[in-house]
Amino acid sequence: MIHIGLSGYSYPEWQGEGRFYPRGLKRDDFLKFYGSRFNALEGVGTWRHLPTEKMVAKWIEHTDGDFRVTPKMHQKVTHLSRLKPEGLETLETFVRLLGPLEAAEKLGPIMLQLPPNMKRNDELLETFLGSIPHRPTLPWAMGFRHESWNAPEVEEILRRFGVGWVAEETEEYEAELRDTADQVYVRLRKDAYPEEALRKWADFALAKAAEGKTCYVFCKHQDAEAPWVWGDRLREMVKS
Repeated sequence: MIHIGLSGYSYPEWQGEGRFYPRGLKRDDFLKFYGSRFNALEGVGTWRHLPTEKMVAKWIEHTDGDFRVTPKMHQKVTHLSRLKPEGLETLETFVRLLGPLEAAEKLGPIMLQLPPNMKRNDELLETFLGSIPHRPTLPWAMGFRHESWNAPEVEEILRRFGVGWVAEETEEYEAELRDTADQVYVRLRKDAYPEEALRKWADFALAKAAEGKTCYVFCKHQDAEAPWVWGDRLREMVKS
């Protein structure tokens, strides 16, 4: 299965003539419209604010059965506590609040994105991953942004816990394509994606899906003029 979407959806600037949301569409209907175009959403807002009951209910009720939401773990866990034990209470609350989404089988990998200045610490990573819940309906994905983490030993730790490795591509660095779990997680963060670049990622997703992996591909939202154009084209490519 291949899930393609954008990082967030409720941006007012995306509405209007020639934009993503038609003029006159009510804000409350944005997610239904979004779900008619894409089958996944990267919930980046949960990095700042814990998911609410209303938010989770909307994710469930306003989307189709094959839709998946991949929430971004709260900053208390990844940036303030930096994977240390004092962040586990927030993580447990985060997971509990997502319970209805998990029960509805619409929960994709919860993304744990580390800060750029957080260097490799295998013992810390292993202790953290050993302290969080693991089950088939509660997948995880780790996003490393310091190059010191790009090592086979780190890859093996994630593989042992069945945690995905976030392959993030930016203008500064290429994506690390490391196979560590049943799910594949890709974040496209470059400023532009011509046809050949999108074809490369579509082919990658198709190949991984053929191996039995569940693939998630998300296009950037910040500083992007119309990221839905890239998402729409990727959807067309993986369907053709």
